[in-house]
Amino acid sequence: MKLGLSYVVIRTHALIADLLTHDQMQQLADSESIPDFLDKLTETPYGKISLVGEEHIPIALERIFYEKFLERVLKIVNLTPQKIGEFLQSYYYTRFEILNLKRILRGKFSGQPNEEILESLVPIQPYLMKDYQPLIESNSVEDAVQFLKSTPYAPLISELDYYREYEVLWRLELALNHIFEKSVFKAVQVLPSRDRRSVNRIVKFEADIENLLLAVKQRGSKEKTQTVEEMFPTTYGIGLDLLREVINTGDIKPVIQGLNPPYNEIMTPLYEGDVALIRSRLRQHIYNLAKSERAKNDFGFNVVMAYLIFCEMEKDDLVGISWGKTQGIAKKDILKYLVIPHLV
Repeated sequence: MKLGLSYVVIRTHALIADLLTHDQMQQLADSESIPDFLDKLTETPYGKISLVGEEHIPIALERIFYEKFLERVLKIVNLTPQKIGEFLQSYYYTRFEILNLKRILRGKFSGQPNEEILESLVPIQPYLMKDYQPLIESNSVEDAVQFLKSTPYAPLISELDYYREYEVLWRLELALNHIFEKSVFKAVQVLPSRDRRSVNRIVKFEADIENLLLAVKQRGSKEKTQTVEEMFPTTYGIGLDLLREVINTGDIKPVIQGLNPPYNEIMTPLYEGDVALIRSRLRQHIYNLAKSERAKNDFGFNVVMAYLIFCEMEKDDLVGISWGKTQGIAKKDILKYLVIPHLV
């Protein structure tokens, strides 16, 4: 049943209180093994998780944590006024569908078996397309992209000539990023102007970091057949001149140091080639943005959006712990890449 925003916000305040705390996430990260991790989870709202019959434990756990997050999204969608609910569904389901398309394309590119590709997908029903199965069963990246012809993802087809020549996926993934950004900027129009600015700020900042990482990949590349303007048709806080400097510089460190905060702090791990830590710092920044926006108004949409962002960070941290424990990574190294334990 759709209810007024004020009621949903009051309910959301209560839901925020059910999220895992700093100490709980710290304890989960400190667990000795997957069984110990699962045992500690029983003392949280996640309760008992069964992995009986599962061969790929981290993938199974990732699916469970995604399902829990999506349950939370749908709970909010079903309560909020229709237009706001439609925006939230579009925001998250388009993003996760694009993540699924990236995983399918990467799987085809690397020759991953179809059943493994299917198992790796975020557990959502197709959103802007009818079926993932034809893409999964296709014989190649090119064939998979051709199946997108009659969908909102059709712009990828124009990137196939570049893919055929250089056999790299980045142009296809960049096209998917742009589709997501345009989708959000269109869907967010139903929100009040202040809330629009908040959502747009997050999306644009994420795009800036992705553009920077892509520019770094182009340093020393043999496939520089395009101008920076052609490579980056959409930019926000990081302009073309900076991206050009990143690509052409011999020493990346002074360029990163010269970025305005928080870009420079987030990108610092690049000195050691630690892209995973860059993405972790990006998530921390988004969490702090949501926390800051929530503090501005106790009874607005900002509370709802903050709750869902907090939920997603919790999901990402749990997935990170699952993979770390499965791969035998040291506790301190798992903690390094989490968000919630660093936010006291």
